[in-house]
Amino acid sequence: MPAYSLSHLSDRELLRGLVSLLAHERATTAAVLAHIAEVDARRLYLPAAHPSMYAYCVQELGLSEDAAYKRIQAARVARQFPVIFEALAEGRLHLTAVGLLAPHLIPENADELLAAAAGKTKTEIEELLA
Repeated sequence: MPAYSLSHLSDRELLRGLVSLLAHERATTAAVLAHIAEVDARRLYLPAAHPSMYAYCVQELGLSEDAAYKRIQAARVARQFPVIFEALAEGRLHLTAVGLLAPHLIPENADELLAAAAGKTKTEIEELLA
């Protein structure tokens, strides 16, 4: 049966599968960001003939411009504040949250701000930052 045909699954199996896949996606996103952060720090895009990490992500990795920008921004701030990787992997923060928080995070407020943003929606984080 094709992997994308799910009509044969019971409601319970379908929901359990969705929860499992989203947990895997969050962990994978955190790992991808860790890789982007390290490639960026080592400037490994230069030997690959790309002038920037952004160009590498778009031209070599096939990310959209928006996806590349968001992931690079999140990777850079997570490299500075590594607890972000775990928060993303565990689902306490989402990628949009990291993007919103990034310009506001400094060593003096990072722990408090990240804790306050945990589990919040985009709108709630925007209100938190206002």
